[in-house]
Amino acid sequence: MRRKMRRKGLGERIELVASLNEALNYIELHLLEETDSTSAARHVGISRFYFERTFSALTGMSVSEYIRARRLTLAGQELLSSDAKVIDLAFKYGYDTPESFTKAFSRFHGVTPKSARRMSTLMRCQNPLAISIKMEGANVMNYRIEQMDAFTVAGVEREFHMDNGTQEIPKFWQEFFEQGLQNKVCPALGICFDADASGRFPYMIADMLKPGVKLPEGLVTREVPAHLWARFPCVGPMPGAIQTVTKQIYSEWLPTNGVYEVAQYMEIEMYSEGDTASPDYVSEVWIPIRKKS
Repeated sequence: MRRKMRRKGLGERIELVASLNEALNYIELHLLEETDSTSAARHVGISRFYFERTFSALTGMSVSEYIRARRLTLAGQELLSSDAKVIDLAFKYGYDTPESFTKAFSRFHGVTPKSARRMSTLMRCQNPLAISIKMEGANVMNYRIEQMDAFTVAGVEREFHMDNGTQEIPKFWQEFFEQGLQNKVCPALGICFDADASGRFPYMIADMLKPGVKLPEGLVTREVPAHLWARFPCVGPMPGAIQTVTKQIYSEWLPTNGVYEVAQYMEIEMYSEGDTASPDYVSEVWIPIRKKS
């Protein structure tokens, strides 16, 4: 039975890698069009949320960062190998103005387009990605499965984009404490809800709202549906520990466990009391799951 489960997990990982590579091929074929993670995910029949999270876990960059790097790579190559005008290159590679193109080009290559033409300089290159399986010693992941009834959460909510959520959410937490909002709601949970077609998603710093308790002014509520949850413990300072475990969930556990899949595209971070900078700090990541059919 264990051998069958292992084979099944490997087969699912192969299927995931095939879908990701097909999405990457789609992006490459449509680089000069208005392509994004939504159209690529739709092309291979998976959720944008799952595509973004898995891609980021495997590559360390967002889909839009990858697309931007590929376009600027091609723009740099064309700049040096032709006499195309900067304004024409700007429009060709998806920029509204020469100024915005020059700014992005300089940030990526470390030199302006005009300077790149005048002098011999090193240019950056983002080659097309191809994701492959590399079987190594697996990381041990502890988790437990728990059925939970629906519950209401109350807290402070802000919208983020999948491109920069990893960098911006810790700033949101810092502002939360600087404004003393912990006196209104215990910051026990960080909840990431599904993204819309533009890649924006709501994130809440919240706690469970007990029945009969009056909602403090300025807070919002959301209902979290009843689900079977996979709960993964994290040990270590924030935000690194929880980001590492989340990456493992999407790159290792979900593609290979062989039994469960995501039931709804949301994540819950559970925070305990204590020093969040401590190497012994304990937190959890919760993922809503269901058994595969």
